[in-house]
Amino acid sequence: MRSLAAVLVLLLATSASAGAAAVGDSVSIAIVDAPRPQPKWGYAPGTRAVAPGTWVTWSNDGLDAHTVTALDGAFDSGDLDPSEGFSWYFDQPGTFAYVCTQHPWMTGTIVVADSADQPSSSDAPPEDPSAQAAD
Repeated sequence: MRSLAAVLVLLLATSASAGAAAVGDSVSIAIVDAPRPQPKWGYAPGTRAVAPGTWVTWSNDGLDAHTVTALDGAFDSGDLDPSEGFSWYFDQPGTFAYVCTQHPWMTGTIVVADSADQPSSSDAPPEDPSAQAAD
């Protein structure tokens, strides 16, 4: 009986610490598909720097379905209809590139690093690739 109680205490302590590890900061990224033309669609911000232990939530603020799909296969939202969202917990440092599989010109990056190592997030709207060709 004493060993059963010890196991229960250990399980509770383990699950409590695991639950605490899952609680962290959270940030939001909007999925935008307006204004038209389509090349202006994207994620806002396109690059987001976060600390380890951060939840990132993408919200489809557009009119069409989109995805949030990691290039390395780490996460995939599946189709997100308008007003739907998807969250992913980033607990390991690294750079995570992602794309909308339905609209491959829509790309984004999450940079997970300690605050001293983080680049600034890009709050600029998605770029129009055709504007670069005109330069």
